[in-house]
Amino acid sequence: MVSEKNYQSKNVCVIGAGPAGIVAARELKKEGHKAIVIEQNHDIGGQWLYDDKNIEGEHPLGKNPFLKLHSSVYSSLRVASPREVMGFTDFPFSPKKGRDMRRYPSHVEVLMYLKDFCEYFGLRDMIRFNTRVEYVGMLGDYGVCGNDLKWIVRSIEKNSEKVVEEVFDAVVVATGMDTWKRKQMHSHIYRTPEPFHNEINNTLVQ
Repeated sequence: MVSEKNYQSKNVCVIGAGPAGIVAARELKKEGHKAIVIEQNHDIGGQWLYDDKNIEGEHPLGKNPFLKLHSSVYSSLRVASPREVMGFTDFPFSPKKGRDMRRYPSHVEVLMYLKDFCEYFGLRDMIRFNTRVEYVGMLGDYGVCGNDLKWIVRSIEKNSEKVVEEVFDAVVVATGMDTWKRKQMHSHIYRTPEPFHNEINNTLVQ
């Protein structure tokens, strides 16, 4: 526990407004830190923000660097886990009258739940939408354990193409996995576990 005498509010950047990002923002706000969330899409949700654009021609694993990686959600998707285990511990994913009240609801209901979470905790004003982070790095010549370690974040506003550089005390990267340097395979070609013997924690199945 940090004593009030030694406590200092930090200026924190959260990258990504998916479930992990909005929870991080809520926790930072609750602890009295100043935080902003930078989100490249027009709304919160991350993978749960359904995009109905035509994605034919994209790399099956989303590896084309010239195309924006779209959400994996498809139009008829329903969750595979009951809503009781999907919600945050202090904000239950409860059925709401007039919406999808099924125990295994559609992806639309998950996104609505995340929006409810943002509304309830007053997070939306902390989020910069349509803004993409271009660079994150240490500011100056500080060591990893330096007490004055700062981070510089360069972002670009998509519509105006305005570039902004800011300095933060800490950065939370909540955008999922960017690069995995070990074995990868798509679940579509998985058949038996034998090829993965002794590969625990070393393999990503997409």
